[in-house]
Amino acid sequence: MPNQSEDKFKHKKSVDLTTDHNDISHQLSIHTRQGHNKFWSESIFPLILCFSCPFFVRSIVFICGHCHGSIIEFFSRLFFDQTMTLKHVLENFFYFQWHWPSVIIIISFLIYAIVMTMILPGEEYAGPITDTGHVPIYRNNGFIYYIVSLIIFILLTIVLKLNHLSPTYIYDHWEEFLSTVNTFAFLLCFFVMLKGKYMPSTDDHRSSSNWLTDFYRGVELYPRIFNIDIKLITNCRYGMLSWALLSSIFCMKTFELHGYTDSALVTCLLTLVYLTKFFWWESGYMKTMDIIVDRAGFYLCWGCLVWVSGLYTLPSYFLVTHPNKLGPVLTIIILTLGFLSIYINYDCDQQKIDVRSSNGQCKVWGKPAQIIRAKYVLLNGKQSESILLASGYWAISRHFHYIPELALAFLWSCPCGFHYILPYIYFIFLYILLMHRAHRDDQKCRLKYGIAWDKYCQVVRWKVWPGIY
Repeated sequence: MPNQSEDKFKHKKSVDLTTDHNDISHQLSIHTRQGHNKFWSESIFPLILCFSCPFFVRSIVFICGHCHGSIIEFFSRLFFDQTMTLKHVLENFFYFQWHWPSVIIIISFLIYAIVMTMILPGEEYAGPITDTGHVPIYRNNGFIYYIVSLIIFILLTIVLKLNHLSPTYIYDHWEEFLSTVNTFAFLLCFFVMLKGKYMPSTDDHRSSSNWLTDFYRGVELYPRIFNIDIKLITNCRYGMLSWALLSSIFCMKTFELHGYTDSALVTCLLTLVYLTKFFWWESGYMKTMDIIVDRAGFYLCWGCLVWVSGLYTLPSYFLVTHPNKLGPVLTIIILTLGFLSIYINYDCDQQKIDVRSSNGQCKVWGKPAQIIRAKYVLLNGKQSESILLASGYWAISRHFHYIPELALAFLWSCPCGFHYILPYIYFIFLYILLMHRAHRDDQKCRLKYGIAWDKYCQVVRWKVWPGIY
């Protein structure tokens, strides 16, 4: 059979491979964390991350505002100069503040996101079927939501300016805002964990006796309240939109303090265009690992509410206190390369969407699409199928779309200059995250598709970087 399948792939550009229906190892492995030290992986590691991540985000803001952007100065003040007492550290980095103006902004924003998600028009579409046979349904109104939100933000800014106010109030109280959203995110994660344990929305939930594990990793895969998808709201409608609005606010603040600054404008423009592409493709994002594998817990929900706000906006935030002059030539070069990276990233995703929507009956780069049809068995015993694309960008590497995404992250960070490493922390983090995600996805797909995935890896050899990884 393997020889016949190989022949079929070579001549017809398609192969149909089926995993052994009696082999449920992929099912068990998807739902069970493997590890030599369960206590470390399920208790100590989550505890360290839940404790250190808020400290890390607050530290970055502190370094920008109080240490002239220098990490060395921060550690010097923290450990050697003794200018920061334990009380000062606790108050500035670990204390769960509740800044009422920030509370009003956050709650209003969430209510807005929920209401607009419910009322804006859009065709319904289905997410990937889960191992229990559940098919999540969404409304495709993300792009309309994004455009309407930007228009409302512009109008609100005009109204505030006419009354001698500014949305840059958020920048002026950024430390209090981050502390507040951090507190809110912890409360939300705890609530989502309880809901998953005692009132799950679907059969796709996994609860344990270890509450720390459940808090960090989450319990439910698709939690909903009054048919509102929590992950859609936290990941897209709050997290990604807040990234766009905060980048705009920080750019405005830079202009208020220093006048026109080309570096701030370049970073802001690339961010906004990238997020325009994201919301245009939101239905595709709802079929990625963030949604179909990661559950609603601290890792995902806190990350989208706090980590995105504090870390992803860092280049724009850094430029407020460290403006940099690029000049017209560098501005044009960076913008051109940035827009090209966004297009390639979009085109990669579009190729996969076109192939799957046509059931593989289409052309990629002028040639018939090379695909592998990978069948697998759900936990309920039913058979399902995925199409693995081995043409176009996806013939270069299995995660080629990560390359333009990393290039873009570097391009909107480089206007900050190269005197400080701090504004490149997002790029460094994204590199580690995407390489780890490529590894995780490879493991998941090998367990899920079995021999079909092995065949796919023979055709598309590299995970991300051709010739390297």
